[in-house]
Amino acid sequence: MKLRAFLLVLLLAGGAYAMIQTMNEFSSKKFSEVLQMSENHVAQLIFTKPSSTGITPPAWVSSDKEQIANLLEFLSGYELQKKDSQQVLDELNFNQFTISLEDHDENLVTILVEDSLIVTHTGEQYTLLDGPFDTDWMINFILSNHSPS
Repeated sequence: MKLRAFLLVLLLAGGAYAMIQTMNEFSSKKFSEVLQMSENHVAQLIFTKPSSTGITPPAWVSSDKEQIANLLEFLSGYELQKKDSQQVLDELNFNQFTISLEDHDENLVTILVEDSLIVTHTGEQYTLLDGPFDTDWMINFILSNHSPS
């Protein structure tokens, strides 16, 4: 009888722990908590714009530390929440304005500007809790950092 009670207590404790972990995983987080890297760890920004044809969207790269700092400062004001229904990456529409932050290990965090969606290198997806991105700021940032090649 004592063994059953002990096993029941263990089962309840395990269930409570799993529930707390799930609540923490899906609670709101600042962008810096999701990114988990400072501006010194971001090696470059990769900008893409939508393509009207089926070809790979045009992209350009910037390693300017000031641009990286400006973007991270802008993003730090946003609260994110992990999506509980993760879309398959192949089903996401990447044919839009995107900004990807790449670290020195080539891990990417991609921002889908129009969808207000953040996709990490592990495939986790986060949505904005405090409204859509300030698209005027984002488009201005993209266009001001565009270096035609």
